[in-house]
Amino acid sequence: MKKGQRLDGEILRMRLREDTIHGTFERTVKYLLETHGALSTKEIHPFVQAIHPDLCDNDVDRVIAGKHFGKKWKHAVRTAQGKLRIKKIIKLESGKWMLIKK
Repeated sequence: MKKGQRLDGEILRMRLREDTIHGTFERTVKYLLETHGALSTKEIHPFVQAIHPDLCDNDVDRVIAGKHFGKKWKHAVRTAQGKLRIKKIIKLESGKWMLIKK
C-alpha cells in the first residue's frame, strides 16, 4: 500500500469513527440543500461524489440475490435522504428535495 492510500484510509476511518456513512451523507445532503436550494436526487449525486470521492466508488454495485441495483453509494445517499425526510428536515416536492422551513 502506498503512503497516499494509507493516509486516505486513515482519514476515512477517522470520519466514520465520528459517524456512519449514512450520517455523513445526511449532513452532506442537508448542506447541499442549504447552499444550492432544491435539488433532485440526480443533481445531488455529483455533488456528493465531488465532496466524498473516497465514499463514492463507482466500481461497487448493490447486488441482491445476484441482481444488480445500481451503485452502492447512490443507495446510501437515498437512504440518507429518507432518514432526513423521516426526521422532517427535508421534503420531496415535484421531484426536488428541499429543506422544510421551520
